[in-house]
Amino acid sequence: MSPMKKVLTLLTVCAVICAFTAISSAQPGGGNRGPGNVPMPQGPVKTDATIDLFASKNLADWDFILVDGAKKEDVFSFTDDGILKCTGKPFGYLCTKEKYRDFKLTVQWRWPEGVEPTNSGVFLRMNGETKGFLPRGVEVQLAHKNAGDLWAFFGMGLAGYDKARFTHNTPGNDVTGESRGIKKLVDAERPAGRWNTYEILCQGGTIVVSVNGTIVNWTQDVEDIAGPVGLQSEGGPIEFRNAWLTPLPRSND
Repeated sequence: MSPMKKVLTLLTVCAVICAFTAISSAQPGGGNRGPGNVPMPQGPVKTDATIDLFASKNLADWDFILVDGAKKEDVFSFTDDGILKCTGKPFGYLCTKEKYRDFKLTVQWRWPEGVEPTNSGVFLRMNGETKGFLPRGVEVQLAHKNAGDLWAFFGMGLAGYDKARFTHNTPGNDVTGESRGIKKLVDAERPAGRWNTYEILCQGGTIVVSVNGTIVNWTQDVEDIAGPVGLQSEGGPIEFRNAWLTPLPRSND
C-alpha cells in the first residue's frame, strides 16, 4: 500500500470512529474512555431510529441454518424477559430476515454462570449460499478470550494493515473457504456469568468494534454489501439480550 493510501485510510477510519463515538456519547450513559480518550457509553443505548431485533420474542421472525437437520426451536429460545438462549449445539446460526449494510449494532452476551465458556459469534453482511454452518460474510468473534477478533469467510473482502494481527488463509478449507482474520488489540471481556456489551459500527468499507466501552478492533476495505445479521451456535450455551440495530446513512451521502 502506498504512503498516500495509508494516510487516506487512517483519516477515513478516524472519521468513522468519531461518528461512532458521536452516536454513542450523545446518549445517556457515557463516561467510559477508549483509545485517545474517546468517550464511550456504559452499556446499550437507543435512538428514535433504533430497531429492537428481539422485540417480538418470536423465533418465527428469524431465519436459520443448523447442521444435522435441527430445528431452530431445538437450539434457540426466548425467555419472557427477552433473553435469547442458545444451546450451542448443533452448529449453525439464527439470522434476521432483513438485510442491513450501514448500521450500528449493540448486543449483549454472557456465558451462563457455572458453564464452561466456549464459542459463538455475531455475523454481519451475510451473503451468498451458506456451506456447512458458516456463511459468507464477516464474523465478530465471541469465542471466550477472543471477543473482538474479526473474521471473513469464503473470500469475503477484509483488509488488515497491522501485519502482526492479520491472517490470510488461502485457498482455505471446506469449513471457512478463503478466510481473513484480524486479531483484537486488547481483551475487554468480563468473566463468565457477567453481561458483556458489543457495539459494532459497520459503515461503507469500515467496521469498528467496541467491547464493554473499549474499542478493541477496526478495519477498512470490508466488502460493501447488504446482508442479514446473525448470531452463532458453536459449542456451548450462551445468552443474548438487548440486540439493537440503528441504520446509518450511506457514508458517501
